[in-house]
Amino acid sequence: MSLSQVNDDQGEEEEYIELDLDKTLTWTGNAVSIQAGGEFRLPLIVPHPSILAIQFEVEGGGDIEFSLTFQDDQEETSTTLVEPVRVSDREGQLDIDTTGVCEILWSNHHAWMSSKVLSYQMQLAPKINTRMRRFRAAVISAADDYRVLMAAEAADAIDRNMRTLKQRTGDMQKAVEGLKQKEQDAAARYERYLGHVKRLEEEVLAAKAHAANAEQDLQSAKRESAAQESKLAMMHSLRQLDEKMDEKMLRTLKEADEALDLLFEAYAGAMYPHEPTEDAAEDAKGAEGAPDLRIDRAELIHLLQDFEAMGRSAPPDGLSGVFVGYAMALNPTEFKRCLGRAALVLAPSGEAALAVGLPAAPSADQQLRWLLQLLPARIANTKLPVLDVQRRVRVLAAAEHLQSLLG
Repeated sequence: MSLSQVNDDQGEEEEYIELDLDKTLTWTGNAVSIQAGGEFRLPLIVPHPSILAIQFEVEGGGDIEFSLTFQDDQEETSTTLVEPVRVSDREGQLDIDTTGVCEILWSNHHAWMSSKVLSYQMQLAPKINTRMRRFRAAVISAADDYRVLMAAEAADAIDRNMRTLKQRTGDMQKAVEGLKQKEQDAAARYERYLGHVKRLEEEVLAAKAHAANAEQDLQSAKRESAAQESKLAMMHSLRQLDEKMDEKMLRTLKEADEALDLLFEAYAGAMYPHEPTEDAAEDAKGAEGAPDLRIDRAELIHLLQDFEAMGRSAPPDGLSGVFVGYAMALNPTEFKRCLGRAALVLAPSGEAALAVGLPAAPSADQQLRWLLQLLPARIANTKLPVLDVQRRVRVLAAAEHLQSLLG
């Protein structure tokens, strides 16, 4: 993360950064009194890469100790961006290219008797991701088919979910803790009103009514708590998909290696053609096989959509865990690993699994075989408008290999 210090001097011309002014957040404080030996902290949540503008002054020209720290969402410890310094005022800006919590501290610890009166204004303006804007524009302009556009948008949605997975998990954890307290409070009220029924005969009817209401609150809180705990468990499981891959599933992946290589070659570069450098082309001369290919995340999603393993609407939350730990472009090994993870997320269970001939709780290997069987089962009726003739031949060959392997 590159962060610039708050500075009053503008000696060098800075690179132009486009800001989303409509979403600017402002914090203002007037006549904030800080007693001698005391301090004032101002935590600011930074939900997007942003520019933080800082302006403050101490009335009467007195000085105060000013410092600033930043806690990155991806880090365990905070970083000091502005070392403690005694000033009477300050004006400048801070470039924050990640998300987290920025904490500003004004300390009057050095004063023994005199308090300080502080006025400040903070403005946080999100930076517009022009690179992503250009990427989306390029995808839309190149999308001759509705299916390609839907795959690209699904990849964007997954990318956003992956970036906010940690924050959403933390928020859900806080919600679960709050609902636990709500459940305890409702239970306490229920018991208290039942005691009123026994002690006060003249208030029997009213107390019973209160008890019934409290019981409803208790049951409602339990249901909400159970639902939130289930969602929290699902979010934790997204990071543990690899642990569900047993030896049998990994052996099936190995046996399908040739067919999966054909699928990789068919879809790699189908949506976003590769442009190898001159050095890569020279290295490829005389070498066996094609130059190093990579398949984009959207191209893998497009493969799953072509054979109806997933729909073309918004992707399920669980699909975020498929790409955890990998870049946007995948090599063949990563492609196969992500395909195995996708089987664990997309395979049906319960009554839906029974309807397609699987057990209600299928094993990891059965889930993988379900996904691989979709190719030979649906190849005859599947249209592949994005793939050219050579790529379609590879898909047909992959289907034949899988048909032979899976029976």
